[in-house]
Amino acid sequence: MATIFQLPASLDTAAATPLLDAVREQLAGAGDLHLDGSGVTELGQACLQVLLSARSAATKAGANFTLAQPSEAMSAMLKVAGCEDLAGEIF
Repeated sequence: MATIFQLPASLDTAAATPLLDAVREQLAGAGDLHLDGSGVTELGQACLQVLLSARSAATKAGANFTLAQPSEAMSAMLKVAGCEDLAGEIF
Protein backbone atom coordinates (compact mmCIF):
# COMPACT_ATOMS: atom_id res chain seq x y z
CA MET A 1 0.00 0.00 0.00
CA ALA A 2 1.28 3.45 -0.90
CA THR A 3 2.20 5.94 1.79
CA ILE A 4 0.08 9.09 1.63
CA PHE A 5 1.73 12.29 2.82
CA GLN A 6 -0.75 14.72 4.39
CA LEU A 7 0.25 18.23 3.38
CA PRO A 8 0.24 20.78 6.21
CA ALA A 9 -2.44 23.45 6.36
CA SER A 10 -0.05 26.31 5.72
CA LEU A 11 2.23 25.88 2.73
CA ASP A 12 3.85 29.30 3.04
CA THR A 13 7.49 30.24 2.46
CA ALA A 14 8.54 28.86 5.86
CA ALA A 15 7.08 25.46 4.92
CA ALA A 16 9.01 25.19 1.63
CA THR A 17 12.22 23.68 3.00
CA PRO A 18 10.49 21.09 5.23
CA LEU A 19 8.23 20.19 2.29
CA LEU A 20 11.24 19.81 -0.01
CA ASP A 21 12.97 17.59 2.56
CA ALA A 22 9.86 15.40 2.93
CA VAL A 23 9.45 15.08 -0.84
CA ARG A 24 13.11 14.12 -1.30
CA GLU A 25 12.87 11.54 1.47
CA GLN A 26 9.75 9.99 -0.01
CA LEU A 27 11.16 9.85 -3.53
CA ALA A 28 14.41 8.31 -2.25
CA GLY A 29 12.53 5.68 -0.24
CA ALA A 30 9.33 4.36 -1.75
CA GLY A 31 9.73 6.28 -4.97
CA ASP A 32 6.07 7.09 -5.50
CA LEU A 33 4.79 10.37 -4.14
CA HIS A 34 1.17 10.53 -3.00
CA LEU A 35 0.12 13.84 -1.44
CA ASP A 36 -3.18 14.72 0.21
CA GLY A 37 -4.09 18.40 -0.10
CA SER A 38 -7.44 18.27 1.69
CA GLY A 39 -6.26 20.29 4.70
CA VAL A 40 -4.34 23.01 2.87
CA THR A 41 -5.55 26.51 3.73
CA GLU A 42 -2.64 28.46 2.23
CA LEU A 43 -0.41 27.72 -0.75
CA GLY A 44 2.43 30.12 -1.45
CA GLN A 45 4.66 30.37 -4.49
CA ALA A 46 7.68 28.67 -2.88
CA CYS A 47 5.70 25.55 -1.98
CA LEU A 48 3.99 25.55 -5.35
CA GLN A 49 7.45 25.48 -6.93
CA VAL A 50 8.41 22.56 -4.67
CA LEU A 51 5.29 20.65 -5.75
CA LEU A 52 5.94 21.31 -9.44
CA SER A 53 9.55 20.21 -9.01
CA ALA A 54 8.44 17.10 -7.14
CA ARG A 55 6.14 16.10 -9.98
CA SER A 56 8.98 16.58 -12.45
CA ALA A 57 11.43 14.60 -10.32
CA ALA A 58 8.95 11.76 -9.83
CA THR A 59 8.27 11.60 -13.56
CA LYS A 60 11.98 11.54 -14.39
CA ALA A 61 12.50 8.75 -11.83
CA GLY A 62 9.64 6.71 -13.28
CA ALA A 63 7.64 7.12 -10.07
CA ASN A 64 4.01 8.03 -9.64
CA PHE A 65 3.04 11.52 -8.48
CA THR A 66 -0.43 12.13 -7.07
CA LEU A 67 -1.77 15.30 -5.50
CA ALA A 68 -5.24 14.29 -4.41
CA GLN A 69 -8.20 15.92 -2.76
CA PRO A 70 -6.99 19.52 -2.95
CA SER A 71 -8.89 21.83 -0.63
CA GLU A 72 -10.86 24.73 -2.10
CA ALA A 73 -8.07 27.13 -1.10
CA MET A 74 -5.43 24.97 -2.74
CA SER A 75 -7.51 24.49 -5.88
CA ALA A 76 -8.05 28.25 -6.14
CA MET A 77 -4.31 28.97 -5.89
CA LEU A 78 -3.49 26.27 -8.43
CA LYS A 79 -6.02 27.83 -10.80
CA VAL A 80 -4.61 31.34 -10.33
CA ALA A 81 -1.12 30.00 -11.06
CA GLY A 82 -2.30 28.07 -14.12
CA CYS A 83 -1.37 24.76 -12.52
CA GLU A 84 -4.76 23.05 -12.20
CA ASP A 85 -3.34 19.92 -13.81
CA LEU A 86 -1.09 19.38 -10.76
CA ALA A 87 -4.02 18.09 -8.68
CA GLY A 88 -7.23 16.25 -8.99
CA GLU A 89 -6.53 12.59 -8.38
CA ILE A 90 -8.55 10.70 -5.78
CA PHE A 91 -6.98 7.92 -3.71
